[in-house]
Amino acid sequence: MRKFLTLFLCVVLTAGQLMAQNKTVTGKVTDEKGNPVANATVVVKGTTSGTTTSNDGSFSLAVTSTAKVLLISSINFISQDVAIGNKSTLSITLAPTSSDLSEVVVVGYGVQSKKTSLQSIGVIKSEAFQNQPIISATQALQGQVAGVQMTNSSGVLGAASNVRVRGTASILGGGQPLYVVDGVPLNDGTLSAAQGGGAGLNPLIDINPNDIESISVLKDAGAVAIYGSRGTNGVIIIKTKKGKNGQKTRINVDAFSGQSNPTDLIDMMDADQYRQYVTDFRSIRGQAPITQPTGSFDWIDAVVRTGKTNSVSASAIGGTDKTKFYLGANYYKESSYTIGNDLNRLSGRINLDHEVSKNVRVGTNFNISNTRSDRIGVENNTNAVLTSSYLQLPYVQPYDASGNFVNTGFIQNVLGLEALNINDFLSRRTYGNIYTEIKLLKDFTFKTDWGIDLVQTEERGRTNSLFLPGGSGFRTVQQDQKWLTTNTLTYDKKFNKHSINAFVAQSFETSTYDAIQVAGSGFASDALPNVGSASTPTTTFASRSVWALTSYFGRASYSYNSKYNLEVTARSDGSSRFGPNNKYGNFWSVAGGWIISDEAFFQKVKFIDLLKLNASYGTSGNDRIGNFPYQAFYGGGTGADYNSAAGLIPTQVPNPDLQWEESKQWNVGLTLNMFKSRLNISVDVYNKRTVNNLVNVPLPFTTGFASQTRNIGEVENKGVDLSINTVNVQGKDFTWSTNLNIGFLKNTILSLPENRDPEGRNFLAGSAAQRAIVGESLNTFYVIRYSGINSQTGNAEWLNRDGATTNAPIANDRVVAGSAIPKFTGGFTNNFKYRNFDVSAFFNFSSGNKVLIDGLRFTENLNAAAGFNKSTNVANFWRKAGDVSFAPALNSSTALIFNQLSTLQVQDGSYLRLKTVSFGYNVPKSVLGKTNFIQGFRFYVLGQNLWILQNKDFRGPDAEVSANGGSNQIQGESFFALPQSKTVTVGVNITF
Repeated sequence: MRKFLTLFLCVVLTAGQLMAQNKTVTGKVTDEKGNPVANATVVVKGTTSGTTTSNDGSFSLAVTSTAKVLLISSINFISQDVAIGNKSTLSITLAPTSSDLSEVVVVGYGVQSKKTSLQSIGVIKSEAFQNQPIISATQALQGQVAGVQMTNSSGVLGAASNVRVRGTASILGGGQPLYVVDGVPLNDGTLSAAQGGGAGLNPLIDINPNDIESISVLKDAGAVAIYGSRGTNGVIIIKTKKGKNGQKTRINVDAFSGQSNPTDLIDMMDADQYRQYVTDFRSIRGQAPITQPTGSFDWIDAVVRTGKTNSVSASAIGGTDKTKFYLGANYYKESSYTIGNDLNRLSGRINLDHEVSKNVRVGTNFNISNTRSDRIGVENNTNAVLTSSYLQLPYVQPYDASGNFVNTGFIQNVLGLEALNINDFLSRRTYGNIYTEIKLLKDFTFKTDWGIDLVQTEERGRTNSLFLPGGSGFRTVQQDQKWLTTNTLTYDKKFNKHSINAFVAQSFETSTYDAIQVAGSGFASDALPNVGSASTPTTTFASRSVWALTSYFGRASYSYNSKYNLEVTARSDGSSRFGPNNKYGNFWSVAGGWIISDEAFFQKVKFIDLLKLNASYGTSGNDRIGNFPYQAFYGGGTGADYNSAAGLIPTQVPNPDLQWEESKQWNVGLTLNMFKSRLNISVDVYNKRTVNNLVNVPLPFTTGFASQTRNIGEVENKGVDLSINTVNVQGKDFTWSTNLNIGFLKNTILSLPENRDPEGRNFLAGSAAQRAIVGESLNTFYVIRYSGINSQTGNAEWLNRDGATTNAPIANDRVVAGSAIPKFTGGFTNNFKYRNFDVSAFFNFSSGNKVLIDGLRFTENLNAAAGFNKSTNVANFWRKAGDVSFAPALNSSTALIFNQLSTLQVQDGSYLRLKTVSFGYNVPKSVLGKTNFIQGFRFYVLGQNLWILQNKDFRGPDAEVSANGGSNQIQGESFFALPQSKTVTVGVNITF
């Protein structure tokens, strides 16, 4: 009995102790305006014990006496640690995160509060492209920001993409935006002379996307005027990752591997189909039969392979109370789905910031990279593997009886070219800056910044004697070495309800370009790869040019009570690129804003978190015209010799009055955040008019010159940028958010030099199919209209200028047939998260534009003697009355002109593409174990370009095309361009 009473007493005492060790904590979670935050997560930090807040923001949670801290978190708010102590009732206020009011945005030469900023800026956070197999950060721009169009200019790995911010503003000058990484404007000139050069240097190919924290796209005049002469095409600012003071060092490793295949290919005839077509063609046209070669070879299958992508990135980030750092390294290797298209990149980055004293900070940001590519011919080249494989006759063999490669003539043996020739491209780049920041007085800060961008490219080519008797070789080295300095004095003052931020700055930037090339022919052996082994030198070339830019600029911002905001920007640029009569250009902007939701009369509207109205007007320039367009040039060489003696001849007409292109832009923007930032809408209406456009004006033949560069012409881009972000479901375990952006654009040529078309309108030809016409867009297709096949006669029919049917169209029948510029572009993203699982689907789209698939003029050439293989469409030719066919009767007078340039090749370029879909799983901490060694482990699978919706009659592998090296005057044209790759990637992300 005594033992039983003793045991009973122990149980009672133990229970009493346990009850004493537990208590209930209640509280309420609100935002900065006092509104309740529903569905916020409240957990005891370091445990899984927790709850969520109710609709009024309240919660109740039982905790043990060992519980010290509660972790409060909610979508769109900054997570917060709250000490429990002896309290049983807590009142917690959460600050908003990026979806709203406390976020800062990167602007030119600084940062601003997103809430009060007056600039039109699209921001892409690293989460939008994290863990994606992209070579360059420019790929992350596609479909992510309203008003930004990105298309691939070449299927060659690493080639620059065509990026247009609010349309194309220039006719002759460059159309790419200015890229700035951590304050350093990057070189983006063409540093590739051989095949595979694409649209010039890709300025972001050398940066690891995992090193990027955010990408900011500056669009309106209020944002770009601070870059003056280089702001017309927009500015893209890259901010790389940095550590935080007091941050524990964190190491992250990301690795992925993937495989790719082409999204689509043109269906071409096999050998039997081709032989049958030739037999039918000759028979129907009354020609004698011929003996055709036997055998077959699938050239497309031979050049297309399964592409492979592998990437490993490692980074370390952290900081002490004085120093913060970020270190990153990446190895990236990709082999495209076609032979001869490979890229390897090794890059590293170091970002350091150190507080020397209370008033002095120093820092550096540096990136170094080495990229090596095995290149193939670009699309408009019969040495391009896909081009050749389409056109090569399907019975032609690449090997002789002994298994050696053979020369196949004009349509060359691309298998042999890839195996025996050398076509290498190497790029070495170092860029970055160092800075010192000094707090002079209470409200004044001085900063001096010195930066460099050193880039060198090397091309090595060697042609085997099988394809050129004796063989040939070349080596080209080009380099662009830039350095710059910027000195800034900033004043920042807040008093009562007033806030003033202003800075003045001076900068100087200069770049030296050098190029050297040697080439030769006649090699004793194909085993000798170097051009120095050639017996006959054919090229010895060297070139140098220098440009410089000196600038004075500043910006002043004033805010009253954080509701009424005003900003003024001014910049003066002096450039060596312009004539002596116009060395300096002055640019400016003024912007104003009103935060309506902060007004007293608006406080009763609880469901609206932010309502902001902004407006801006200003100017910016474009200096992308080369280094010496205003000067008189003289050259020697062929054509300049006189009487067997070396001489010089004039090669360029001078123009001392040449000046900047100038864009004048107004923008009105409205921002609306509602329902605790669960619905965010941003809309901008703009008009950008570019005057003094640089144009090559034709000169009389008697002058001896074809043209002269002058400031003549106006281009207008106007449109609407719309962005909508929503949190559709926000629960304890499940969340669903959506992002949608659309950019509507209308591009119009307002004036051009005197050069009349049959309608009396001034125009400039861009290509055989495209021209700029006053009253139309810069990229207007001007071709004959194709009508179809007459089912009764079997004739192909076109329309003449008056719209009447004709079987014999002429050049004068060409009319406007659409534009290569889309009416609208954009993207649509859905993000789902359930506990530790996440799914994301991103679609991008383009609508209202035409594209020219010019290769169809070859694959749909009905002439059996043309020497090219045929598309399988050609086999569907007219045979009898009533037939509905693709091609005309083979004995029709229209058969041999069927493939002439017309709207038969100009097609609807609209599409909706599932660009990326991803699935991820974050391994719970409980699974990883109690050790603190591994802080996070995420597994993910990602697919790219898995599905597309486009016009059912579209013929061609891809509607997303923009060939010809990024020329403003030629967009949306393709000659056997490589289609997008369909990729599946598997990867892991581990944090230590």
